[in-house]
Amino acid sequence: MANTDVGIAAGGLGKTIAAAIVQFNKASVTPRTVSMAPAVPGSNTVQFPIYTKLGVSDVTNEATGDEDTEVAATSITTAATNVEVLRNHINARITDLAAYGNNDALMINAGQVLGNAVAAEFDANICALFDGFATSKGTDDGLRFLDIMDAVASLETNDAPRPYSAVLHPQQVYGSFGLSNELALTATASSVGAFAHGGASSVGEQFYGAGFVTNIAGIDFYTSPQVIDGSTGRKKGAIYSKTALGAGYIDFGAGNFIELKTERNELGASTNMVANGYWAVSELVDLHGVEIHTEIS
Repeated sequence: MANTDVGIAAGGLGKTIAAAIVQFNKASVTPRTVSMAPAVPGSNTVQFPIYTKLGVSDVTNEATGDEDTEVAATSITTAATNVEVLRNHINARITDLAAYGNNDALMINAGQVLGNAVAAEFDANICALFDGFATSKGTDDGLRFLDIMDAVASLETNDAPRPYSAVLHPQQVYGSFGLSNELALTATASSVGAFAHGGASSVGEQFYGAGFVTNIAGIDFYTSPQVIDGSTGRKKGAIYSKTALGAGYIDFGAGNFIELKTERNELGASTNMVANGYWAVSELVDLHGVEIHTEIS
C-alpha cells in the first residue's frame, strides 16, 4: 500500500514563522552618565564653559577691627570646551521583494537594528575618552573593591561632584577577574570579602541572588562591551562624575539624538533606510574622571 506522506504531498506544506531573533548591541548606556547639551537651532557647536576652582587660600581672614581692609580682587577664570556636532550614520537598502517575501516584519526589525548600531557607536565614542583621564587605578589581579575606593578617593580629593558612574567592560565585573569574584565571597562566607557583613540586604547577597548589582558605595554601575582594550588581557573602564565628559547633540525630541529616515528608490524597487545620530563628545574636567585599567584574563 502506498502512503501519502509529507515527502509525497510536499507542494502545499507551509511554514510557521517564529518570533524573529534580532541581535542587538547593548547600547545607550553612557548618555545618562555625562553632561548632555543640545545644540539650539541655528548652531552646530555646543560650548561648555569650565570655571577654574577657587581654594581656601583665596579667602582672606581679617582680624578684629580690620573688617574694612580692602584686598586685591580674585580673578574668576573660565575656559571653554567646544564640540562641533557631526553626523554619525548607517544605512541599508531593502528591496520590495525582500520586504514582501519575509513574514517577520523585516522593515521594522531592520530599522531597530540600524538605530541600535548608532546608539552603540555613541557609547563607543564615550568609552574611547576614558583613556585620556590622567588618573588611572587598577591591578594585574582583576578589579577589586579597593580599586573602586581608590577611584572615589581621587574624585573626592579633586572635588568632583556626585553622582558618580562606573562604566566597565562585562569582564571587569563578571568572571574570575571581575568584581564578582570578590562580591561572591560575601555571600558564601561571613568573614571574607569587601562587604562581609552578611544579611539579605548586603551587596554580596544581592549579587549572589540576582547576578548583578546596580550601586556600590553610591556609584551607579553599568557594563558596556564598547569599553576599549588596554594592553594584552586588560580593559579600560572608568569611574567619573558627569562633569568629566560632555556631549553636544541635536535633539529630535525628548532628548533623543537618533532619527530613522526612509526614502523610496522606485527605479531599484527598494526602500533606503538611514539611521542618523548627530553628536560630538569631549573631555571637560580631567580630574573628575578615573580610568579603571584591570586584567580580565
